[in-house]
Amino acid sequence: MESKSVLVLLASTVGSAQCLRVGEIASQTLGQVVRLAHVQVGPGSIILPSQEELSEYEAEHLADREQEETKQLVALTSEWAKAHGLAVQLEVFRGDEWRVMRHYRGKVSLVVLASPHTQPVGHRETLRAALLRTGHPVVMVPPEWEGGFGKRLMVGWEDVQPLRRAIAAFAPFLSRAEQVDVVAIEQDQASLDLARQVIAPIAPKAVYRLVSAAGRRTANTLLDEARASGSDGLVMGAFRRGEILNWLAPGTSTRLIHDSFLPLLMSP
Repeated sequence: MESKSVLVLLASTVGSAQCLRVGEIASQTLGQVVRLAHVQVGPGSIILPSQEELSEYEAEHLADREQEETKQLVALTSEWAKAHGLAVQLEVFRGDEWRVMRHYRGKVSLVVLASPHTQPVGHRETLRAALLRTGHPVVMVPPEWEGGFGKRLMVGWEDVQPLRRAIAAFAPFLSRAEQVDVVAIEQDQASLDLARQVIAPIAPKAVYRLVSAAGRRTANTLLDEARASGSDGLVMGAFRRGEILNWLAPGTSTRLIHDSFLPLLMSP
């Protein structure tokens, strides 16, 4: 059976350096090799919300942009692999991320990618493709992130299955972290005690605390707590209320995905 690996899915050059850095740390933590992939999309793979098809000019511009992005990514990843002494090459596909992710189903343990809303048109479904098409855990990295990864993790606690799956998926990271903060927002002591039962066997030195939202949204409160504690990763579940409902009426996970300044470690 083929050994699993860490997949760094590079939608574009935006955030690629940050994703490569996090991917390298993740591969070291899991003791797995890194795989690199990029999808070169074509006009037929894109459906814009405002129109059914691209104009001739837009299609031509898209093709030129995609070819240039691919060329730059091949050069960037080749230089990165050489600098780190890794025998890895960028796998380039044509189509769209939804179809390509099927190629990696069951072959990778997690996917590292950049915040989808920061990517060019045609590459904004990467997160949902990784989470929902293949069910893989994902580390989403904001392109502006310049910190480390995995040394100071925070868990936004709520007793829901997506979060429990995320805790299980990222147990190797939680167990190796120098600092783990478990934050329960607008909950009671019983909830915090349950969090301790679940997380203490994985991260014995974790610190637990109850936090009042004080009128803020849960997502904003979590990000404020992460900033105050100097966290370099936030463990969360994704789409507790249902994936479709969250996109129609954005919930906490959707807001975190859009607003986060630090890497998100999530599971569907």
